[in-house]
Amino acid sequence: MRSFRLLPLLVFLLLAPPAAAAGPRLTGTSESQFPGRSYVLSLPQAEKIAPSAVQVRENGRLVPKLSVLPANTAGTKELAVVLVIDTSGSMRGEPIRGAVAAARIFASHRNPQQQLGIVEFNGNVRTALPLTTNQAAIERALSSAPPLGRNTHIYDAVQAALGMLKAGHIAGGAIVLLSDGTDTGSTASVAAVQSAAQAAGVRVFTVGLKSGAFDAAALKALAAGGSGSFSVAGSSIQLSAIYDQLGSELASQYLIRYRSETKPHTRVRVDVSLPDGTGAALSYLTPALPLHPAPPFHRPFWQSASAFAAVSLVCALLIAVALMTALTGQPARRSVRARLAEFVSPAERPKDERVSLALRFFSGTEQRLSRREWWGRFKEELDVARVEMPAVQIVVLTGVGTLLLIILIVALTGSPLLALLAFVAPIAVHILLDRRLEQQRRLFADQLADNLQVIASALRAGQSFVGALSLAVADSPQPTRREFERVVADERLGVPLDQGLSVVARRMRNRDLEQIELVAALQRQTGGNMAEVLDQAADTIRERADLRRMVKTLTTQGRMSRWVVSALPPGLLLIISLINPTYVKPLFVTAGGHAVLVVCTAMVISGSLVIKRIVDIEV
Repeated sequence: MRSFRLLPLLVFLLLAPPAAAAGPRLTGTSESQFPGRSYVLSLPQAEKIAPSAVQVRENGRLVPKLSVLPANTAGTKELAVVLVIDTSGSMRGEPIRGAVAAARIFASHRNPQQQLGIVEFNGNVRTALPLTTNQAAIERALSSAPPLGRNTHIYDAVQAALGMLKAGHIAGGAIVLLSDGTDTGSTASVAAVQSAAQAAGVRVFTVGLKSGAFDAAALKALAAGGSGSFSVAGSSIQLSAIYDQLGSELASQYLIRYRSETKPHTRVRVDVSLPDGTGAALSYLTPALPLHPAPPFHRPFWQSASAFAAVSLVCALLIAVALMTALTGQPARRSVRARLAEFVSPAERPKDERVSLALRFFSGTEQRLSRREWWGRFKEELDVARVEMPAVQIVVLTGVGTLLLIILIVALTGSPLLALLAFVAPIAVHILLDRRLEQQRRLFADQLADNLQVIASALRAGQSFVGALSLAVADSPQPTRREFERVVADERLGVPLDQGLSVVARRMRNRDLEQIELVAALQRQTGGNMAEVLDQAADTIRERADLRRMVKTLTTQGRMSRWVVSALPPGLLLIISLINPTYVKPLFVTAGGHAVLVVCTAMVISGSLVIKRIVDIEV
C-alpha cells in the first residue's frame, strides 16, 4: 500500500526537468571595469563555503589578493532579484495561483540583505513591488493573485526589470521570468533585451508553464542571452520545485572581486575552484590601451567657484546701483540741518577724489536713512553707548561684510542654504552694540545714588538745584558727567530742568531718574525741602541695587546653564568633525543634512532665548 502512495512522487522525480544547471555558475557584474574584476558565483544549492578556500585562476595563474564576499554579508546594492510574472488571460485559474505560490517559495529562500522586486505583465507592464528588503512588503505583494489582462508583453517586462536593477545601482542582478506563452505586442525586441542584459551583467532565468499557447523559443532566447537557464513546468508542483531550486541557487551566491594583472588585448580564461572539487569558468577579452591618452580634465571657468563668486558680486553691485538710482530719483525733503547749512560758509572740499566719493556716498546714504523712524533711535543708542564710528558707516560696512560672507560661503560650500549663516554677522554687530549700550546704562545706574548724595549736600549748603547739579557734574565720572552736562546745557538754553532730566531718563532707561524728574517739577512749581527727598531717593536706589546684585547672584547658575546648553551642540559637532569628518559629512553635502542643520540651529537659539527669559528678572 505504501508503494502506491510513493508512486506519484517517483513519477514526478523521473519526469520533472532540472530547474537549473547542476554545477556552480560564474557570471560577470555591471561593475566589471578592467583591470578591476567582479563576478557572482552561484551554487546549485544552499551550502556554505569558506571564502578563503575559493581559488581563482586567470589562464592558469593563481590570482592574489582575492576578495570573496558571501551574499548574506553583501550590501543591499550588491545583489538583487526581480520576479517577472505573466498575468495574461491564459494564466487564469490554477496557473496564476501556482505562480504566486512558487514566488512565495522563492522569496522564502531570500537572504535578508538581498533585495527583491516584482514586475507583472500582460498588455501592460506594472511594477507590483519595487526593490526592497522589507519582508512585510514582500509578503503583502504576494498575498493574493494579481488581476489578469490581455496580450503578453514579455520583452517589455524584462526591459522594465532591467531598468529597475539599473536604477537601484545593483552590481549583480538576476531576473526570474515566468510565462505560459510567447511574446505578443512588445515594443522592445529580443536582441535589444539581450544586449541590455549582457551590458548590465544581469542573469535571466526563464520558466515556461505548459499551456495551449506555449512557445519556448522566446524564453530560450532570453535565457541564452542573459547567461541564465531555461526550465519547463508541466504542473504547479513542478513549478514550485523549479522556483525552490532557483531560490536556493540565487540565495547561495558569493561576490568575487580582484584586480587582474593580465596584459591588454588578451583572451583570458577565468577558472574558479571550490573545496569540493567543483568549479566554474568563463572567458573574456581584456580591452586594449587607448592609442592616445585622454587629455587632463579642466573645469571650464564659468563652472568654477571663482566665476560664481564674481557673478554674484557683479549682480549685488548692479542691484545696489539700481536701488541707489531709484532712491535718488525721488524728491528728497530738506532737513533742518540742510536748511541751516545755507547760512554757514561751505566747508573746504577734500583734495582726494576717492575720499570725496566716499563722503558723498555716506552722506547720501544717511540722507535716505534719515527718513526712517528707526534711524533716529539707532543714532541715539550709538551716542549713549559712546561709539565713535558714525552710524551710517556701521550700517554700510555691516551690509557689505554680510554680502561678502554670503558669496564666500556659497563659493566654498556650493550650498545657497548654508549662506543663511552669513546673517550671523549683522546679529553679532547688534549684540555687540547692545552689550555696549547696556554697559553704559548700568554704569549710570550704579553712579546715580552717589551723585544724588552730592546734589543733596550742595542743596543743604545753599546752592540752587541747577548749581548743585553743575557742582555734581564737575566731579562725576562717565557716563554721568556727559548726561548731566546735557541737562545743564539745555537749562541754559531755556529748557525746564524737569524736561532735561526726562530726556536723560529716557536715554538711560532709568526709572529712578524719573522720580528725580518728578521731584524737580514739584520743586519748580511749589518749592519744598528737596535735599531730604534726594537723600531718601539715594537710599532707595542703594537698596534696589543690593537686591539686584542678590538676584544676579542667585541666577548665575541658570545663566551659566544657558551658555553651556547652547554651546554643547555646535561644540560636539566641531569635535566629531575633527575626529571623524566622514561621520558628519552627510549634514553638509545633502539637502536633508542642510535642513537638519537649520532646524537644529533654530531649536538651539530658541532654547537659549527661553532660558534667558526665565533667568532675566527685572528689579
